[in-house]
Amino acid sequence: MAEKNVVAAEKKAAAEKKAAADKKAAADKKAAAEKKAAAEKKAAAEKKAAAEKKAAAEKKAAAEKKAAAEKKAAAEKKAAADKKAAAEKKAAAEKKAAAEKKAAADKKAAAEKKAAAEKKAAAEKKAAADKKAAAEKKAAAEKKAAAEKKAAAEKKAAADKKAAAEKKAAAEKKAAAEKKAAADKKAAAEKKAAAEKKAAAEKKAAADKKAAAEKKAAAEKKAAADKKAAADKKAAADKKAAADKKAAAEKKAAAEKKAAADKKAAAEKKAAADKKAAADKKAAADKKAAADKKAAADKKAAADKKAAAEKERPSSATKSVSEKKRDQRTQLLSVSVSVNTGKIAAIVSVGVVASAILVAALVFIAS
Repeated sequence: MAEKNVVAAEKKAAAEKKAAADKKAAADKKAAAEKKAAAEKKAAAEKKAAAEKKAAAEKKAAAEKKAAAEKKAAAEKKAAADKKAAAEKKAAAEKKAAAEKKAAADKKAAAEKKAAAEKKAAAEKKAAADKKAAAEKKAAAEKKAAAEKKAAAEKKAAADKKAAAEKKAAAEKKAAAEKKAAADKKAAAEKKAAAEKKAAAEKKAAADKKAAAEKKAAAEKKAAADKKAAADKKAAADKKAAADKKAAAEKKAAAEKKAAADKKAAAEKKAAADKKAAADKKAAADKKAAADKKAAADKKAAADKKAAAEKERPSSATKSVSEKKRDQRTQLLSVSVSVNTGKIAAIVSVGVVASAILVAALVFIAS
């Protein structure tokens, strides 16, 4: 019982040790998972930065491609414009030649028409001179009024132009101030971004260095834990093997002891059964012998009795019918008792022998 308790205690201690090792392994696994998640997050950030860098490069390439395409289109447009200008120049030359030809024809016609017109114009010139004088007088009055109106308008325009120039100067001054402020703000933002970028790079380098150190420490810790777990497992296995070997030896010894005890008990049982069978057989034989002896004695006694009775009676006297019948019945009864006693003794003997055989067979089967 004490050994059983010790084995149970050792088994319980091994189970607790295994549970602690499993718990520690789960904690290590969790830490490794968290570390892996951080690494994946970092990789995702780096991947995102690379993607953004790639997108910027692609955007720049697209812009350069677009600029090249626009430059090419401008060159093609210029070539088309030059070609069109040459075509227009040619068309203009052809048009000019046709115009000159037409002008010559028109000049001739005009000369003829001029002669007629001059004639007519002379008549009209006089009328026109009169009309012109009146018109000039009217035009002078209108010109004076227009000059006065124009002077007033120019004066107003100069005032408006001055106001506009002052407004424009103020707007340009304001725009220059805003532009300078924007430039200063942009420069400060770029300086801040550069500082943040540098700090982030230094932080990342420190984090990578720390992560590498933690990874190395975790690997060394895990290796030590695995080594210790293997040693503990081997020790537990050796201890369990020794306990199992001891238990098996004890079990084997107990089984051999039990087998020996069972064999001895079977032998003793068989010996007792043989002894009892022999005793029963002897008793049956003695009983049969006694019965046979008794039957013989009874038979002899009956015969002696009959002889004595016959002797006692006178030789001349004859037995009555009832006496004869009675003598026959007595004789038959004696014979029947003797036969039945022999049968009973034989049946008992057979039963004893069968019992002995059955007991011997059961002992053999049990052994």
